[in-house]
Amino acid sequence: MHHLNHKKDGGKTAVSECVLLCQFHHDICIPRRGYRLIRHPDATTTAYGPDGQILHSHSPPTLRGG
Repeated sequence: MHHLNHKKDGGKTAVSECVLLCQFHHDICIPRRGYRLIRHPDATTTAYGPDGQILHSHSPPTLRGG
C-alpha cells in the first residue's frame, strides 16, 4: 500500500488514503523518479510524472452476475 499523503506531510493513516501498488512502482517510480499520485472519488488514479507525463488508471473491476 502507498499512502497518497504521508503522515509527515499531514496525511491520514487510513486505508481510504492509500492505493495498492506493485513493489516496483512503490519503491522506484514514486520516490526515486518523482511521480505523484492522485486518487479520484470513483477510485481511479492519475499519476503525474516529473517530465509532464500523465497516466490514467482504469476503473475498478465490477461484479458480474452469473
